Amino acid sequence: MEKEKVVELLNQDLSGEIEAILVYMRNAVVAGDAACRAARGLEEIALDEMRHAEWLSELIVELGGKPSMSHRELDFGGKEPRDFVRRVVELEKEAIAMYREHISAIDLPEVKAKLEHILREEEWHLEEFEEMLEDM
Repeated sequence: MEKEKVVELLNQDLSGEIEAILVYMRNAVVAGDAACRAARGLEEIALDEMRHAEWLSELIVELGGKPSMSHRELDFGGKEPRDFVRRVVELEKEAIAMYREHISAIDLPEVKAKLEHILREEEWHLEEFEEMLEDM
């Protein structure tokens, strides 16, 4: 696969991470004390997503590209903390599917290794959010 195509896929991943950061942080603040565990969990995982965005940006630059700061229109998932957590479950499932697809398509070992690491963390995030939703 051409480096330009890899950069394009990594920028798609980066866009997903940016969306997650913005949604998780906003929802953590809005949930506030009413859903303290959810708010803390959203904040903690948003920090992981920030680290993912940094790693992806570094890979993009190493491949000669420029990180895109674009994202889809933000969907925060509703008005209640339970709605917020349902939305982030959806985002994690989308991210997992996209990372799996990109890992299959990319043939650069160092890029695949970083994406596989991110994928494992996204799978852990999904488990955390699903447990959080069950507890609500």
